[in-house]
Order: sequence, then structure tokens, then C-alpha cells
Amino acid sequence: MACKAKGFTFMELLVTIAIAAIVIGIAIPSFTALISSTRLYTHTRQLFNTLLMTRSRAITSGFRCILCPSLDGEVCHNDNKWHHRLILFEDRNGNGAREVDGEPLVYASEPVKQLYIYSGSSFDASGARKKVSYYPAGHAYGSTITLTLCDKRLAAQPRLILQSNFGRPRISTRRADGSTPGCP
Repeated sequence: MACKAKGFTFMELLVTIAIAAIVIGIAIPSFTALISSTRLYTHTRQLFNTLLMTRSRAITSGFRCILCPSLDGEVCHNDNKWHHRLILFEDRNGNGAREVDGEPLVYASEPVKQLYIYSGSSFDASGARKKVSYYPAGHAYGSTITLTLCDKRLAAQPRLILQSNFGRPRISTRRADGSTPGCP
């Protein structure tokens, strides 16, 4: 009786590896786009919730509360790039700037490395908002803002957070005028 060998031939193994490589080659770009889109969605929701937290803090504390970009996590930085740290503080003296000694820091975020987040119509807009102020009544007069969130690799569609003077933010993929946002 002859003994029959069990297993794969070299050719069958090569065909299987080739098919697996093709399937992986097709799946990886889709998976990368999914990861980028999920990251963008997560950071959009996180920033949206931070705006709501700022508004809620202003209402409950009775002081104007300010959310702004910061390089050091202590004071506002005069820039429209919101992917650095963000700080939230109670503006107890009403001057629009954080006094480290007398105004409590309510929240400080970590920098976002995978995204560009900016206010205004472009990444280098000079007249863009550099902070959002909420008053004790919950409104944000003078703080209408559009925050654009872009994936640095441009692998996902940009998202926007638009806020009106009434203080209610909303998430969108289009600007208030209906145009599509651009990314740097």
C-alpha cells in the first residue's frame, strides 16, 4: 500500500499567498480611510461637547466662560489654529484673558496631532475668531464661529462645527453658505 502525502503543493501555496496579498492590498486603503473618518468624527464630537461644557459652565457659574487655543495650557494664544491645546476658564474680571492667579482653569485638553482644526475661512485667516465666549445667560454674542476639522492626510471629508450668537453649536459638512470647506 502506497503512502499518500498530505499537505499543499508549492504551487497551491503560492496561489493562496497571491490571493491573500491582493485582498489585503484592496482592504488596507479602505481601512485607513475608515480609521481617519472615525478619528475625525471622534474629535469633532469631543470639540462639540467641549463647547457645550463651556456654555453649561457659564450658565451654572454666573461668569462669562471662554474657550480658546493655548500653547502652554495656561493662557490663550492669539491664533486661529485650534489643534493645539484648548483651555476653558471663567473670566471673572471680564477682560477676556485668563489671569493665572485669580481665574480658575476649568479644563485643558491635550493637543490633537492627527488633525488640523482652525477657525475662519482658511487655515491662515487673519480675521478669524481666536476664542469663544459664553455669557451666563447661555448666549455667545460676538462669538459666531466656524471650526473646520481636517485630517492631515486628507483621507476623510472635513467636518465643521458652526455656532451662532445664540450659543448653540451644530455639526455639519458644509459651511453656513452651503459651500464645501477646504483643508490646508
